[in-house]
Amino acid sequence: MAFYEISTVLRFPSNEDKMRTLKEHQYHRSLEEFLRRCDQEQVMLKWIQTNFHKILHMIPAATPSETTRFIGVGCGNGIMDVEMLKMASKFFPRLHNIGIDPNDEALTIFKQRVKKEPLLDKVNVELFRETAERFQPVTSNATKKDSSRSQFTHMLHMLYHVKSIEDAVQKYYDLLGDGGVLLISLASRANNELYNTFKKFETLQSNQTKSSAVERNDKRYSDDVIKVLEKLGYHYTVENVGYNLDVSGCLESKTEGGKRLLDFVCLTNAAQSYETLSEENQRVLIECLKECCVTSADGKNSVRLTFDIITVVKPMGGVVGNQSNGII
Repeated sequence: MAFYEISTVLRFPSNEDKMRTLKEHQYHRSLEEFLRRCDQEQVMLKWIQTNFHKILHMIPAATPSETTRFIGVGCGNGIMDVEMLKMASKFFPRLHNIGIDPNDEALTIFKQRVKKEPLLDKVNVELFRETAERFQPVTSNATKKDSSRSQFTHMLHMLYHVKSIEDAVQKYYDLLGDGGVLLISLASRANNELYNTFKKFETLQSNQTKSSAVERNDKRYSDDVIKVLEKLGYHYTVENVGYNLDVSGCLESKTEGGKRLLDFVCLTNAAQSYETLSEENQRVLIECLKECCVTSADGKNSVRLTFDIITVVKPMGGVVGNQSNGII
């Protein structure tokens, strides 16, 4: 295993890249509450353990002297990357993985995860503290044509944060070698009760904030990605995956954790925190949540959410267009 020390490759995002909706520490606390209360991470890990071998079989085979390159865009703490790399290490003789994320604490955890995995002893891991837009691969003059090409790139639950979905997808698709695979996951509108909750909320909320909330609702969904893929003529398949969010403590008595969760779901579905809603709109939102909840035998209230996993394959020869797309 070889590491490029994180401190030697840090490039800091500019002020224009920083979050504008909540103070950063408040947002991260809300996100942590969301992740603690849902099984999205476990569901994604299970999908990788069950299905990633199919992706590996799509990637062009490599000779013992060839290096297979992976890129994780918005890799975070590497929990998904490490699982994929463990499986890939059995398929490819030489692996070089690039992890890209603006959070240095997450990258430090990524590094620690890799060190604990014996299967990754011979994997070359390079970590960049950088945004998806600002990252630029380093190429060798001697092998410039191929040294920046990846055979597999993933963008898991991260396209919410880019300025342009089309620019981000096209950039990393262009960095794929022929036959390379791009894996994208993003929230789906289909079969998503949380999406239905906010769709109903927007029709029922008081006129005081109704119009502005609708105008500011710029949440990205998987169909936004699909429109981009179809515009660019890229071949893709889609799989819809469900998971559950525990909203107990939000409905009757709002605990501190419940308030943080409400802040997060409001920010990501209505572009404003729960606390900024009027008292009447807070009441309306809770009523909409109640209608979409399922109560289990132990009294917990949960809402069903979904995300789509989109697999994009770059054809040999790089020719795109007039290709069939499908839903798994």
